[in-house]
Amino acid sequence: MAAMGEVLDIVCALAGSRTVGAFIDQAMEELASAVAGTLVSFNRMDLDSRTASVAMRPYRAEHETAIHGVARLLEEHPFYRWYRTQPEWSPVRISDVVPWREFRDSRLLVEVLRPAGACHSILVMLAPPAAGEWAYFMVNRADPDFTDDELQLCVRLQPALVALYVRLALEGEPPGSGLVALTRRERTVLGYLADGLTAEAIARRLPASPATVRKHLQNLYAKLGTSDRLGAVLRGRDLGLLQAEDLSRQVDWSIRLDWQRRDQ
Repeated sequence: MAAMGEVLDIVCALAGSRTVGAFIDQAMEELASAVAGTLVSFNRMDLDSRTASVAMRPYRAEHETAIHGVARLLEEHPFYRWYRTQPEWSPVRISDVVPWREFRDSRLLVEVLRPAGACHSILVMLAPPAAGEWAYFMVNRADPDFTDDELQLCVRLQPALVALYVRLALEGEPPGSGLVALTRRERTVLGYLADGLTAEAIARRLPASPATVRKHLQNLYAKLGTSDRLGAVLRGRDLGLLQAEDLSRQVDWSIRLDWQRRDQ
């Protein structure tokens, strides 16, 4: 069984999050470590408008193909079928909802998930999948499948993840959080981060030395209360310093889901 001490340690680490963006960033990191996930994502789907935003860790350009592949075959995804038909919304593995012998030759696995190293998954809902809006974390890896203990850890974590996500989403930013005074150069660097550029690439764009860029990044992270580029981009988005069109497809995607709607 999942150790309660480990669950409490993760909850304590997440409890200090002051924004939705910081919570998402930290939760992806904690989930990747706790259940040995090689690819973790936070997903918000609007099934009515057929749009979704996805933040991934790690974030790589090649994952865009996988995201659009999942969108193309969404109605064939075991999780989509499961949560559309079941009142239960606790965490499950793909292997819990479809026999592996049935799934192993599916287009979704062969064409999309296996190339992305995401053959096995656990999905952790952050709210009941009612209406047309879903918000959830998904932890993926190639092999082996997730163990019962790893699934149980996610089950025990879910109530805390839900409570923190809902609280931060309802409360919005804490008082004064929007008053982040970035210099013009720091705003430029933040924009380049959102565009997916490395420190070396940013240095060539400015132009400046990589050491100078790293100093700008250090100051930027301190002001935004984060420690890495994804946290800075998510925090910048939360504060309105970045618009949707500023976000790189490597960091945060807004995609049009292209499946055909069917009558319930």
